[in-house]
Amino acid sequence: MTPFPLPKPTTVAEPQPAQDLGGVVVTFRCAPELAGYAVPVIDRLRQHHGAKGVEHGLSTPFGFSRWLLRQDGEAQYAITSPGHAGGEGTGGVTDDLTVALWVEASQADAVHRAAVHRQHVDFSNAVSFTRAALAAVEGGGPGELVLHRRRPSADGDSGWVVRTADPSTGSDDVEDIHVTAGRLVDVAPHLVPYLALPVGTVVRVAEGRFLGAWWTASKDGTITAADHQLLDEEGHGPGARRGDDAAPARTTVERVSEGVTLRVRAHPDLAGLAEAVLVGFADGASPLTAGSRLESSYVTYSLAESDDESVLLVTAPDFSSPSAYREGTSDDLTAALEVEAEQAALARRAGVEPEPVLASDVIAIQQGALDDLTHHRLTSYVMEREAPAPGSEYLADGARRSGWSISTPSAQSERSRAVVQVDAGELQACDDIFAPYYALPVGTLLEFAHGNLHSAHLVDEGGFEALARQHPERSMHDLLASGEVSRPLFDPHSTHAP
Repeated sequence: MTPFPLPKPTTVAEPQPAQDLGGVVVTFRCAPELAGYAVPVIDRLRQHHGAKGVEHGLSTPFGFSRWLLRQDGEAQYAITSPGHAGGEGTGGVTDDLTVALWVEASQADAVHRAAVHRQHVDFSNAVSFTRAALAAVEGGGPGELVLHRRRPSADGDSGWVVRTADPSTGSDDVEDIHVTAGRLVDVAPHLVPYLALPVGTVVRVAEGRFLGAWWTASKDGTITAADHQLLDEEGHGPGARRGDDAAPARTTVERVSEGVTLRVRAHPDLAGLAEAVLVGFADGASPLTAGSRLESSYVTYSLAESDDESVLLVTAPDFSSPSAYREGTSDDLTAALEVEAEQAALARRAGVEPEPVLASDVIAIQQGALDDLTHHRLTSYVMEREAPAPGSEYLADGARRSGWSISTPSAQSERSRAVVQVDAGELQACDDIFAPYYALPVGTLLEFAHGNLHSAHLVDEGGFEALARQHPERSMHDLLASGEVSRPLFDPHSTHAP
């Protein structure tokens, strides 16, 4: 199993294949094993080029870092990132993306193992240290450190507070020393992999060695027996059983029917569900030929040719990035099977009949919410499902409305409040925070805060609107909490990752 946290690569950076953005080519260098983590960055640059074009010096924030273009020739650019010179992440740039991509990979690994929604921190965000903790980090001294992520108190605040485990070290009650997250890449890289874990997380490390991570509701980060351990000292957690992002475990499942071998890959825990897909093809009415399709509750599986004429691959939409979703499919069914299983499980826990949404159905989302989601910004969302009005079930292009809409209170400008229609599958490829809830019924209202599900209610829409008109002084939260026109679907902390 890949070590935890994910270590920095020691391999030499190599030039990677040039990427065409549509008449403009970008190049980059990195350790070969990290090249896959550049795909979302390239996808973001491709979207920018399609909308506004690109130019020398273009700065694109994405994930932890920012990515800058350096023009190397006519219609040719190199992707660069801050070299973290001077310890602040702003003193210079480099076209070796290894460190920047390692940050993305190591944080994705930690989030995946813990099975939580990522709450990204960028390199400019502040991390608060007590004096003793900062002295221990900068001096490399012994002792145990405790990292606790509280709700950010201001713009630019990551929410992370770092202290020593032993308050007797002195001056440990002062939390006014702010260090940028970018500086930590230089002075304390062993802390960087944990920075995308959500509000409420407590991480303990001793002399660079990871001791564990927990989620707690306590304001001071005190861990009690009632709290939930996210990761043990070896990095094992709820998500670790399905492999980590750097070296995912996959098994091959095959079934022979009519002289044709149907083959698919999936995580070993999902092999039974993968087998059910193969049975669906084998027992179906369609011939077993390339292009044959099988509809499920969420995705459409299809058969594709392989290098072996006697073998057909079962494929599903590729949810690894928005561009991958739009442009291709994958014979790794893990993401598709996992989200279908999560949707069914959440409906059961809520005590409701699932009302499936297809990946091709559209979701109405504010442009500002989509921007926040794409850039993994810490923000709040309201997600609600209403029945489309009679006659408006389909868009002009034939796409079916799911009934879901997503908004964010941070949308203030006319552009950010504008509503766009996005395929449910493409939204999952941007970030999988919403996909597990797609099959919840009409009347569902979900509130997300800082990337986590905060509340989930089934609402009597007509009654809710009437009550809101009668009591304009009451907030939506108060109306939902009253139980007069709604009921909780489930406790967010007990049904999904905290």
